[in-house]
Amino acid sequence: MKIQIRLLSFVLLVVFMISCNSSVKESVVINLFPVRNGFVFKYIDPTGKIIIHPQFKNATVFRQGLALVQVFGGKPTWGFINADGTYAVRPIYKEATVFSENIAWVVSENGAPKAIDFKGDSLFSIKGAKTVRIFKDGLAAFSVSVDSLTVNWGFMDKNGTIVIPPQFTAAANFSDGKCAVANVAGEWGYIDTEGKISINYQYSHANDFIDGRAILQYGNEWGVIDDKGKYVVNPQFLEMEMDSDQYIIKRNNNWGWCDKTGKVTIDPQFTEAYPFHGNELAPVRTGVKFGFINRKGKMMIAEQFDQALPFNGKVAYVMTGGKGGFIDKNAKYIIHPQFDGISDDLKSYLLSGTTLFESVQTDYFDKDAIINRLKTAISDSTVEGMRFSTPMSLIYKKYNKTEGDFTKNASEHKIISAERISNDATLDFFILGIPWNEKYNGKLGFSYTLKPKYIHTGFSYRINLTSKGLGREDDVLKFLETALKGYQKDLNHSDENVTILENKFQLLVCLKQKGMIIVAIYPVTPENLQMVDLNYGNGTVSDSTLVTSDSVKVK
Repeated sequence: MKIQIRLLSFVLLVVFMISCNSSVKESVVINLFPVRNGFVFKYIDPTGKIIIHPQFKNATVFRQGLALVQVFGGKPTWGFINADGTYAVRPIYKEATVFSENIAWVVSENGAPKAIDFKGDSLFSIKGAKTVRIFKDGLAAFSVSVDSLTVNWGFMDKNGTIVIPPQFTAAANFSDGKCAVANVAGEWGYIDTEGKISINYQYSHANDFIDGRAILQYGNEWGVIDDKGKYVVNPQFLEMEMDSDQYIIKRNNNWGWCDKTGKVTIDPQFTEAYPFHGNELAPVRTGVKFGFINRKGKMMIAEQFDQALPFNGKVAYVMTGGKGGFIDKNAKYIIHPQFDGISDDLKSYLLSGTTLFESVQTDYFDKDAIINRLKTAISDSTVEGMRFSTPMSLIYKKYNKTEGDFTKNASEHKIISAERISNDATLDFFILGIPWNEKYNGKLGFSYTLKPKYIHTGFSYRINLTSKGLGREDDVLKFLETALKGYQKDLNHSDENVTILENKFQLLVCLKQKGMIIVAIYPVTPENLQMVDLNYGNGTVSDSTLVTSDSVKVK
């Protein structure tokens, strides 16, 4: 199908429905529709009466009595309104989710995701999360960065306590006490609310459980399992979607319906087909226009609309001639075509009962994590617990290295690679100098032996910044000035690009580059002090040149 919302459900989308009986779930009837003329949204009732006047840049369906809206401005912000259009939570947030289980997530500029109640009061925040999603079954999924490409997902409860640590490469949301999760191989299975595997990893994709059943993909085909993992509909369809007490199915690139046993009830014959949602009619398309069929597959409203969405209550949204309106089951216009569109959230809700606003991304740059990592590692006389005289044999043991891990004639040796400090920063750590003697052995090449009583030239960190960290190099450099206990800033040689820190044992040269902070650590010697003076002069920008971390050798 062309509506992209459909096939995202296996990872992120959540069913937002109420139970009408034990086997049928239907969308809640909407009393206020967010519709658009031009670029401005307003809310109308099912008769077309304007209830909340045009004023919003974006708007959602009302959930738990509140709607999420975005207001215009240089930096458009989000807030929540009551059904009379008054603000329950002022529009001050850069991002926000809808309310679910009495909680919404919001993100302020430069802030971490924060959980709020209906009054906008803060409940708790989670600084380490990259993404958080709305609460379902009392748990909210969240992700943390593992490296520049990988995130892991875990779950927290309504107190902000992590109850399932991040360990899954992807995760859906809890429903019926289970949640679909993926492992590093990309296989999907299900966990219970304690994080234990309840249905083993084996599926290509997996959807939420609803009334004890879940649609999933095994290989290239879709089927349905029960809560024990037993197939109740064997994998046999190209695609499947739940539609209350039945399923929409795709076979031979056409859409139709089957019952809960997998028996086809409406032959796949439609180019597009959207759910009945427990109603008498469902929108379908065979050519270029949409019409509506009944539960026997008979066309009851002729194909005449450019777009048509499922019925909600007694009305269905349709578009013709570039304008949208609402019809009843007899194809009579309740609200004549006059709108330029409806909100994407309303489309999502009408199609699948879901929301496009179920997650937020952090806007928080955790510079404290970077600073604390360096504070822990750099003392007044040691770095990572090592001195400049620490033998390479001990370094081998400490970092589980062998001689084969090093290029012997290089002057910079990576000991730690891409350590994840925060969502936006990784750390590399190097030992500086050449601890090996080199001997030419003729045609056999060179041989190397460790130098006795070798003193390392220095140590070096590279803090690599990504995402929210880009452009924050100044912040990190500034905080370094006072973060390290026992070090004084050398005002004569520091400037906006370089910070020189010194105590009686160690000399730190901290430099910023785009996307990187370099912290080079040398012993305090006359030669190294002269190096600083030559490279940075009196501290003016014109005197500042990037010093390679092995530029000074300790004799």
